[in-house]
Amino acid sequence: MVKGVSQIDLPSCLGDQTQDSQPGLPCFIAGPENRLAVVAIERLLAGDHLSAAAPFFYPLVLTGPTGSGKSHLARGIARHSHQLLGEGAVEYLSAIDFARQLRSARDDGELDAFRKRLSNLSMLIVEDLQRLPPRIFVQRELRDTIDTLVATERTVLLTAQKSPATMMELEASLRDRLAAGLTVQLRPPGIEARQEILQLASAAQFDSDQLNDLAKKTEGPVPQLFRALAELQLASETGRETSDLRPPIPLKQLIAVVARYFLLTQAVLHSPSRRKSLVHARSVVIHLARNLTDLSYAQIGHGLGGRDHTTIMHAHRNIQRLLAEDPVTQQAIEQLQRILTAI
Repeated sequence: MVKGVSQIDLPSCLGDQTQDSQPGLPCFIAGPENRLAVVAIERLLAGDHLSAAAPFFYPLVLTGPTGSGKSHLARGIARHSHQLLGEGAVEYLSAIDFARQLRSARDDGELDAFRKRLSNLSMLIVEDLQRLPPRIFVQRELRDTIDTLVATERTVLLTAQKSPATMMELEASLRDRLAAGLTVQLRPPGIEARQEILQLASAAQFDSDQLNDLAKKTEGPVPQLFRALAELQLASETGRETSDLRPPIPLKQLIAVVARYFLLTQAVLHSPSRRKSLVHARSVVIHLARNLTDLSYAQIGHGLGGRDHTTIMHAHRNIQRLLAEDPVTQQAIEQLQRILTAI
């Protein structure tokens, strides 16, 4: 295990691979960037009595961009709790499923039975809170369900792309209720965590130098890391360079795609303007160019209106910090990467 990296063992489930998971790994790998999450999850998984952990959460909300591992952890915790407590004690639902079951129970005249079933749970897990329908009835029912479980020291775990306190689409009382619990932000894996994930996933197929080099080159969420590993494996099997498997993307094309995505012209991206929206779009170009091309900072700066390489380096560091905190930026870059790699 790499120094500063923790491994949280989770019960695995064959084929449980989602966009927000660490596929193929029966564990969650956390570097220093996710130290707080390790403390919370280990407390949740330790011991035989969830009631001992529940008072620390009231409830626990895991937040983070796509690919940060929220669903991987939530599913692992659900399986662990099923094994420990039995099927009837744990309920795992998406926010959309919660709303559907609630409406079905109301329409069928079984609302009291639905509420009683949930109130008797030892653990309730609700995923993708940002997808909860905006209906007041649904949102207040979730709030009341959480209150009922918390009052009897049951465990409630939710996942969302951002902090509930900032989710204006949530009804105020639900938002306040969630904000009163423990919110833990999951960040994309740092270099140490990426190295450990690759070591475990590659099953000794590559040496440490190869994997460390791949970890340094591949920033971003875990699915992106696994795609890079798959390319390395394919290159090894075919005897080709990884750069040969995917044609290089011209910087001009990359700039054009980003400009179109942000509804800007290419000319303004090349211009000296420091308007906030332009600075952000340029930073996205820089991040994508560093990830998807072999261009140096100086070459990227030349292609963006003749900017100095130190300016490009500074912008790259800023977008990396923003990526760790802002799910909207993370989603934009993931969408742009899919567009560019599909061209």
